[in-house]
Amino acid sequence: MKYLFLLLAACILSAFTFIPTSPGYRINGTVTGLPDSTWLYLRTAHPDNEIDSCRIIGGKFGMSGHITEKAVPVYLHTAKYTNYVPFWLENTNISITLKAGEFKKGLISGSATQDEDRRLDQLRKPYSVEADSLGKILDKTKDSAERKSLISRIRSANDKGKEVEKDWVKKYPNSLVSANILDIYAIVWGKETTQALYERLTTEMKATQFGRNIRDYLALNKNPKVGDHYIDFEQMNAEGKAVRLSQIKGKYVLLDFWASWCGPCLEENPNLVRTYARFKDKGFAILGVSMDENKSPWLQAIKKYQLVWENVSDLRGDKNKATLMYGVSAIPANFLIDENGIIIDKNLRGNALDARLEKLLP
Repeated sequence: MKYLFLLLAACILSAFTFIPTSPGYRINGTVTGLPDSTWLYLRTAHPDNEIDSCRIIGGKFGMSGHITEKAVPVYLHTAKYTNYVPFWLENTNISITLKAGEFKKGLISGSATQDEDRRLDQLRKPYSVEADSLGKILDKTKDSAERKSLISRIRSANDKGKEVEKDWVKKYPNSLVSANILDIYAIVWGKETTQALYERLTTEMKATQFGRNIRDYLALNKNPKVGDHYIDFEQMNAEGKAVRLSQIKGKYVLLDFWASWCGPCLEENPNLVRTYARFKDKGFAILGVSMDENKSPWLQAIKKYQLVWENVSDLRGDKNKATLMYGVSAIPANFLIDENGIIIDKNLRGNALDARLEKLLP
């Protein structure tokens, strides 16, 4: 009996010992043009997190680990992004061949999702090439009529490229590439189009992070127009205190969407600082909503540009919940709200904002 018990225990232990573990990713790469000991970093795109790193030794490098999703978009880059290449990481063997200065032209194999993305890129490439070529001509053209024609043609090429992407989502509803595309363009394409495409996705794709992001957008988006009542929300300010839009008091409140990484936003900040100083004592207030993911650069920008009004963020980047509510697809963006809570104007900047406030707050 004792022998039987020991044998049974040994079998149980053996069963647990040899349970196969979930396979992870293994990257094997070669690179030319970079010195030995150069560091390479692997980062997820959204959120921006470093998940792996290694040194180049003898022109070769390797990384290994495990991701919880089926596949995730990542960047492989050198310090300060002097070289970088985006690709889809999967729990499989991936081969990468790179050349300094031409990382984006690198050869990447082993990821099925990367292969899908490459096929899609070939379908939209004619339109992106056309838009780029026209853009170069536009840069050298001064004639106003010709510039207008070129801008129209560029928009047409870009629109055709977006149609290719919409068709891809329709044709491949069980593709991570489809879910990612819809996640990226949800706000740009609008609630109606996004809802229709989301309903075509498979249950598996709806359960991914991309699918959950799309679901959040559809649930939150109100897309208020001029004449509508503002939508209230709450986020944390720079000091970590919860602040609601409804707590900002003023005859006129500017709801300003921006980010520390947004060049046009930073260019506009000095104008907004001057406008605030001029009208704050007359009843003008601002609530800044940052689309940053990392707190440090957000706080640094507030200090550098002396944004002395209330600033909040949920540090979700372009998935900021207030951004989804208001349907903001590009920044800088703003909404001017009167004392009755009605949105009376939007996207006023510089002299246009000053002129509007001069009439409202003489």
